[in-house]
Amino acid sequence: MNRLFFSSLLCTAALTVTGCTAGSGPTFNAYSVDASNGVRTYRAECHGLLESAATCMEVAQRICGGTAVQPIDRLDRVRAADDNRHDPRVLLFSCGQAASKTSVQPVLAVAEAATIEDFTLQSDALFPFGKSAPESMLPAAKVELARIAERIRAHDQVSAVTVVGHTDRLGRESVNGPLSLARAETVRDYLVAHGLDGRVIRVEGVGSSQPRTHCADGDAHALIACLQPDRYVSIAVQGSK
Repeated sequence: MNRLFFSSLLCTAALTVTGCTAGSGPTFNAYSVDASNGVRTYRAECHGLLESAATCMEVAQRICGGTAVQPIDRLDRVRAADDNRHDPRVLLFSCGQAASKTSVQPVLAVAEAATIEDFTLQSDALFPFGKSAPESMLPAAKVELARIAERIRAHDQVSAVTVVGHTDRLGRESVNGPLSLARAETVRDYLVAHGLDGRVIRVEGVGSSQPRTHCADGDAHALIACLQPDRYVSIAVQGSK
């Protein structure tokens, strides 16, 4: 902490403002403080009987000149327990813009991953009833999946591909769950075989837990046809366009 040479001079030059008298001597002291963050700060002490907190602010304004005073902390005098006055006589401040408590690092704009493509393939068009093995995949399904793989490869930045298998509510969930997962895995393997990065592909089988239809029980053939939209595999592609 370095005491400023001009502290007493400021007081002498402003006798009517600060309340300094020849008998009392300087009624304020001003110091410069070297802060660890490199920002120069100052400490003004105004303890004269005729002074107030406003005196410290006037001293600060003189030190800062044409730049704004940025108060950092204020300390009041020690008072009796029943004295509730607020008249701080020590002002810690800096000049110019307020110093930030933390350094501001440049933030690079990062493109948020979003769904850029969605595909839905009906299971009836992918596999025969109850099947999920690669060799059981229908020919038309292979053509469609090859087209989808080509579409996905055309994107510059693909961060994730999610393949989800779905079944209808017919049958036991202990069968539908594994069947939906096995179909999603077969689709994943086919996409990888056609040039996609398997590390970004996630597979999931949800069975009949996410139906898209509301079909009433009744004739078996009519019910199977009504539930057809619930039997599908979805492919969601995330990335930036």
